[in-house]
Amino acid sequence: MTLQFVEPSTEAQPLKALLYGPPGSGKTCAACSSPGPILYINCEGPDALTFSRKLHGDEKIHEVAFEGKQTLVDTYVYLRAGEGGEQTVVVDSIGEMYRMLLEEVGGERATLQNYGDVNTLIERFCRSLRDLPIHVVLVAHEEIADVEGEIVRRPVTGGKKLPEILMAMMSVVSYCGVVAEKDGSPRRWVGQLIQANGRRAKDRSDTLGKSRDLDLIEWINTMRGEHTPEAPEFERPDPKKSKEAVPA
Repeated sequence: MTLQFVEPSTEAQPLKALLYGPPGSGKTCAACSSPGPILYINCEGPDALTFSRKLHGDEKIHEVAFEGKQTLVDTYVYLRAGEGGEQTVVVDSIGEMYRMLLEEVGGERATLQNYGDVNTLIERFCRSLRDLPIHVVLVAHEEIADVEGEIVRRPVTGGKKLPEILMAMMSVVSYCGVVAEKDGSPRRWVGQLIQANGRRAKDRSDTLGKSRDLDLIEWINTMRGEHTPEAPEFERPDPKKSKEAVPA
């Protein structure tokens, strides 16, 4: 067998991102700020896109309701064919997708084997999306977990190992939150892009800085070399408050 070497590419690669955070932190709107048209896999219910549609417009978002394993197959086949012209696929949210698949596979009394099967389904689906030549945005809520004695915030994906697997799979992992109004400056929705204060995050491109406003087209442009300033960081948690308190 002869090794096939990969030639370095000078072309900008599509964004592969995982956005997570508490409710109201701008995750869905950020995901819909990606280049359109967007294929949006909705696991969160009929009103999940109410504000995002007002902000970004109906024509940009091609919404599909998640209905189980067949949706995974149909989504991959559709995107691989490329006939719809979508530039981005969004899955919102991974945690709800996990729950719905577990109900489908295991019913009311899921076994350990059922949990393992669902982990495998989601891992393979996300990997198949990652390898397509389009932008991919996974959306998740946050959980506070004890990882080897360290209290961390990480995405809710279901499964014990799946959060780390999906974060490793994506090129960008961002903790989403709000920078409150201060000294006349308006409130801003911001993504933290470095691991700090117990929040899991990363930027494989090393171009986005510590934190940025949640505008994914701007992130993509920055990764392509169009420099723009960083956003203000989140305030550090008050040490007198609980470790589990979410800063504004």
